[in-house]
Amino acid sequence: MSDLAAYLDRPMDPPQLDVLAAIERGPIDPADALPREDVERLADPTPLAAETGWCTLPDGVAYVAVRTAMPGVTGAMVDWWFDWHPADDLRYRIWHPRAHFANSVERPRTAGAKAHWGTVHHPVEDVGVGRVRARIEFAPPSELGMAGDHLGDPAVATIVCGWAGDDTRRVRHTPMAHVFLDEPGGLILRSRFWLGAALRPYLPGPLAAPLAAAINTGFVRRRTLPDGLPRALARHCAEEYANLGGLLPELYERYGPTAAGSAPP
Repeated sequence: MSDLAAYLDRPMDPPQLDVLAAIERGPIDPADALPREDVERLADPTPLAAETGWCTLPDGVAYVAVRTAMPGVTGAMVDWWFDWHPADDLRYRIWHPRAHFANSVERPRTAGAKAHWGTVHHPVEDVGVGRVRARIEFAPPSELGMAGDHLGDPAVATIVCGWAGDDTRRVRHTPMAHVFLDEPGGLILRSRFWLGAALRPYLPGPLAAPLAAAINTGFVRRRTLPDGLPRALARHCAEEYANLGGLLPELYERYGPTAAGSAPP
C-alpha cells in the first residue's frame, strides 16, 4: 500500500474558529456578497465586506465565500498540487478523508501556462448534501471574467478557477474562483462560489445554448439546488483548504518536483 495511506488516519487540520463562527451564524446580507462580475476584486488584498459567509441571492444563485489562512504554503505548492493530486484516488482522498472518495482527470491537448489549465477533473465527493459525481473544468482566470491571468502580479501567488458541474445530471452549474494571495510567511486564500449561476447542459454548443437560456432562471435554481447547500459547501471548503494548508508543505517536500526520489508513491 502507498505510504500516502497513512495520511488517511492523520487528524485533519481544522479551520480557524472565526471562519467556522462566520459560517455557523447564518446567512450574510446578500448586499455584502461579491457580484460575479466583480470577481477581479479577489486579486486586490483590500478587505471585502464579507470574507467568509453564505447566502441566497435574489436571482436564486447560492453564494459562498470562505477565507483560509495557509501559513507555510507557496503558490508553487498549490500549482503542483492541482496537477499532481487528480492522477490517483488516494491523493485526492487525503485532502479530505471524510468527504473525498475518488477522482480522475482529462488532460488538455495543448498545455497552458499552468499545468491544470484546461484539465477536467471528475471528483466523487460529499460536500454535506450527499455523494455526487462532480465535474470541474479548470480555466485561466481571464476566462472567468478577471481582467487578466495575474501571472506576474506580485500580490497574487496563483489562481485556481473554472466551472463546476454534475457528471450524473450532465449539466454545468457553478463558476468558482480560488485566489491565493501572498502574505508574509504563507498565503491567504479567498474562495468564491456562485452556485447555479451558469446552468448549461453538457451538449454541443448549438444544442446547449438555447437550453442554457431556458434554464438559467431563479425558478430553476430554487428548485434544483439542494436545501442547505450554501452552508454545507462553505463548511466543506473551509475544512478541505485548512487541511490542505497543513498537508502541502510536507507533501511538496516529499513528492514535489525537487524532492529526492519524487516519483509518485
